[in-house]
Amino acid sequence: MERMIDKFYKSLAKGKIYGVRCRKCGYFSFPPKAGCAACGAHKMEWKAISGEGKLLFFSSGNLPPMKFAKYHPYAYGVIELKEGPCFFTQIEGLDVSSVEAIERQNASLPMKVKAKVKKMAGMNIVVFRKA
Repeated sequence: MERMIDKFYKSLAKGKIYGVRCRKCGYFSFPPKAGCAACGAHKMEWKAISGEGKLLFFSSGNLPPMKFAKYHPYAYGVIELKEGPCFFTQIEGLDVSSVEAIERQNASLPMKVKAKVKKMAGMNIVVFRKA
């Protein structure tokens, strides 16, 4: 059986973003997990995410992980997917030039966002952009 993480990243390389849904209770997980966080079952099925969500809050950091240092500054925040789960990732299209700019934009949240696959630091990752 193909490892879940391998399957997830192979799908990202093809531009497809998947989560999993529990066949027992219907709970949706993203990123994919082998077992259901709601009922504990291990009967998960792959489902493409809609890519739609809303940004709940975001920030920018002064000490990004070394792998992403050359992309600094960038916004990262919590997205609530249309399917339910929350996901923490990079957000494109936001002003991170100052603390005041970040505070001003956070005051107007939530904001609709759309997912895409982006190649960064030699890997495919899920990022979101203002819709």
